[in-house]
Amino acid sequence: MSAASIVNTAHADEVVRGGYGKIFEGHTVFLTGSTGCLGGCLLYKLALQLLTRKIFVLVRGSSQQAIEKWKKSMPNHAQAILATKKVEFVIGDVKLVDFGIQPALLQKLQDQVTLVIHTAAKITLEGPIQDALESNCLPALEMARIASLFRRLKLLVQRSTSYANSHLPDGPVLERIYPLGNDDPEEELASMLALGKSTYAAQFSSSYTLAKHLMERLLLKRFPLLPILLVRPTIFGPALKHPYMLYGPEDSTPLTKFARFWYADRGATQIWHATEGYKSGANILDEIPVDLVANACLLHAAARTTGIVQIGSQLYHPVTFDEFFDLAQENATPLVQRDMPKLVFTEDRSAPQCFLAELIQVGTRNWLFDCGRSYWLKQVSGPLSIRVCKHEADGLNKKRVLDVSGISKEKARI
Repeated sequence: MSAASIVNTAHADEVVRGGYGKIFEGHTVFLTGSTGCLGGCLLYKLALQLLTRKIFVLVRGSSQQAIEKWKKSMPNHAQAILATKKVEFVIGDVKLVDFGIQPALLQKLQDQVTLVIHTAAKITLEGPIQDALESNCLPALEMARIASLFRRLKLLVQRSTSYANSHLPDGPVLERIYPLGNDDPEEELASMLALGKSTYAAQFSSSYTLAKHLMERLLLKRFPLLPILLVRPTIFGPALKHPYMLYGPEDSTPLTKFARFWYADRGATQIWHATEGYKSGANILDEIPVDLVANACLLHAAARTTGIVQIGSQLYHPVTFDEFFDLAQENATPLVQRDMPKLVFTEDRSAPQCFLAELIQVGTRNWLFDCGRSYWLKQVSGPLSIRVCKHEADGLNKKRVLDVSGISKEKARI
């Protein structure tokens, strides 16, 4: 066992014993992406559920613009977050050198920050590779460069995605780097920026996932001595509890957006490619509520975990495509059931698919994301607990289905 592993184990033991509250009392956090789905949830927890000393929040534009976004996403909590007086705004832009932060404020960050959580991202699945790199790869490298100057830094938490390895065949995906052959990631980056394309693009589910894949490899190569935790969530689901049940914009919770599109396609027949080896939707839709992802991030931060961790349904309650649609059927009124889209799964992968199937290509894959480095989190209690019973998970899915389909409103009229 390495010295680093021994230290991490000691911190993990302290976290399990309930010591994470005390740990956060000593943390001054630099948070990016606070107006996004995961970032907003992390802000809520750092400000209201933990005794965090201070939270520097990077925002683009103005502080008022960020506040208005919080009021929209967390209408009952935005004011309470501000009332804690923990939040200090840092005006900047992740696409600029030093994130465009004024020198005096940058010096303040260098002197005070102990924990960096970089969640800022732009999830555009269909877009040029250069745009994906400029939003989801280069800012992470700049964040690490900036963080390497923070004198009191304990850990840099960098958001990635489990689908950074969508070039792999179906099957187990471990918590490690999967390089593309023997290619140098620096040469890959230079080529992609110069040519605006990649020879590997067709192997990935999107330009976003390719950019995240390259980001991971470059980050660990360029900053081998920096304490970095790469967090790979699977698909974000709406929150189970915090800031409130169903928190999470549809653009950040893909299956919610998918369900709304699906319900709107009344009376249609939809063709989906069955996952290889299956005749129906028996593959897992790897989704986990965003607040459980936030809890896992913060618990690992308290334990000073470094390396790569995946956060997915293996820590929650896996649901298959078939089960998802059964739930939609079971909670519909007879009137809605009559007009529901008909799903047809085909093993003929040359058959044209419906629009939604093309949009959510990872939905018909069968990767099994290993989350072994996070099993110990299930021992932790309190506001950051990730323990959820099957009844709670089913209740969340049922409420989500009712909300997106408008069935609840229809029932109220009957």
